[in-house]
Amino acid sequence: MRRVLLAERISDDKGERSESVEDQDLKLRTRAVTEGDVTIVGTSVDLSVSGDVDMFVRPKLGKWLEPEGREQWDEIWVTTQDRLSRSEPHFMAFVFWVIKWGKTLIVLDDPSLDLTTPEGRAIAHVKSIGPHKELERIKQRVQDSHDRRRFTNRWTGGIPPFGYRVVHRYEEGKTAAYLELDEDMASELHSMRKEIMGGQTFVGLAKSLNERGVLTARDANRVRKGKPVKARGGDEGTPERWSETSVKNVLTDESSIGLKKHKREIIYGMDGHPIQLAEPVFTADEWESLQAAVKRRTHTKVRRVNGTSPMYGVVHCSQCGSKAVHKVSTLRGVTYRYYQCGAWPKEDRCTGISCRAEAIEEMVEIHFLQKFGNARVTKRVWVPGSDSSKELTDITKRMERLRKQDEEGDWDDDQEGYRFRMNQYKARKRELESKPVVKAGWTEEDQGMTFGELWPKLDLEGKRKQLIESGYKVMVGKKTFAVTPQPDTPEEREAKWESLAPEERERVKAFHTAKASAPLSLTPRA
Repeated sequence: MRRVLLAERISDDKGERSESVEDQDLKLRTRAVTEGDVTIVGTSVDLSVSGDVDMFVRPKLGKWLEPEGREQWDEIWVTTQDRLSRSEPHFMAFVFWVIKWGKTLIVLDDPSLDLTTPEGRAIAHVKSIGPHKELERIKQRVQDSHDRRRFTNRWTGGIPPFGYRVVHRYEEGKTAAYLELDEDMASELHSMRKEIMGGQTFVGLAKSLNERGVLTARDANRVRKGKPVKARGGDEGTPERWSETSVKNVLTDESSIGLKKHKREIIYGMDGHPIQLAEPVFTADEWESLQAAVKRRTHTKVRRVNGTSPMYGVVHCSQCGSKAVHKVSTLRGVTYRYYQCGAWPKEDRCTGISCRAEAIEEMVEIHFLQKFGNARVTKRVWVPGSDSSKELTDITKRMERLRKQDEEGDWDDDQEGYRFRMNQYKARKRELESKPVVKAGWTEEDQGMTFGELWPKLDLEGKRKQLIESGYKVMVGKKTFAVTPQPDTPEEREAKWESLAPEERERVKAFHTAKASAPLSLTPRA
């Protein structure tokens, strides 16, 4: 008995007019009954798989072409050659392996196909060119369709950005895809913005999203289609995890304000304005302040790790410059805390200096309050601006490209279209140039207290963050202690002292008297 594998496929290319899988199956099984000496060992049904996809990587057929699968069949049957492949290179490569494996290929509508002779293989090659050309025509039709829709507010396909979902509308006898806000996702984006504006890290935000089970854009799109969640490279049912990178990407992608993009670049219409796909999640001011907060967060990489380390990111090794880590040890029932070089013993140039934590923390606290104790506490507040310089630069570049295209003859048969587009660009450029430039940025808002009054209210983490934001960097070495920013000069201290009110002087005296009661030691650990 001949062991036969039936191969069936239907494409997801809307431009391809192909027979249904049911029709293919009926024709193949009818032929098997007619042959008589045939045993059907299996049916490979690849649904929504383009004829351009290599047979070896297809979800269903690919398994039958692996060593274990191909041991089960002698012949592979298809109704037409293009059901196997529309790609001439893929088809001929498959023919090579069929011959090498000693298998047989049967194409129902081409009974004369004979791969056992050089002439037959040459004929098969020639016949494969027809489906290949049809594939190229299908691709071109699809590409032309995408190109036509690219400069419209229609959704051209793919995974919608986080915050949006695809909706279909019936227009001019056809179904058109658009994006609309997903209220739940939009709410999450506003929460993420609030967290970042409040100083939350990307890692902390990712952890919170994962703990609450918030789906990524990719998983949310799968669920809408009735499919289970699936992480990249994982099993179905395992959700994709948020990461520091994915959180940052979502918060900086212009798609979050409904702008249309192609190859990661914003698409502009003929009027010079970005094409708006859907209602933006954020207002212009909200988006601008978010980008400033993300940029500021990106530049501040220091964060506490592995438990309480009050001075992590503040204390550094004076030998190699590495951040010091907090170490705790117990000897004869007494607990000792140290700051030790974080790179030692990995760094040969460093001997691993360590100093008593209490001494370092006290010195830093005294120095900070001595320099900033009477300074007013301020809060950074974002002031939105208006700066069209980026769009103006982009308009200028597009005008230059348009002129170059005209010089090269690309617009010879459509000079009216060229002048229309150029006039649109010029009008938009004049509009942008007439707008005043108001620089956006952060400003300091007084919080009604001094740092001396704020300090006792802060916990360890709050004090650490305040030191980092104030630019403190402590370099600790063997019997050395250097702090930046540097302390005031004696003249500066005298002038500051004279400017204090009597009650402020008494408070400062009391503070330093209390601190002086505890002796300090910077002697390194043996």
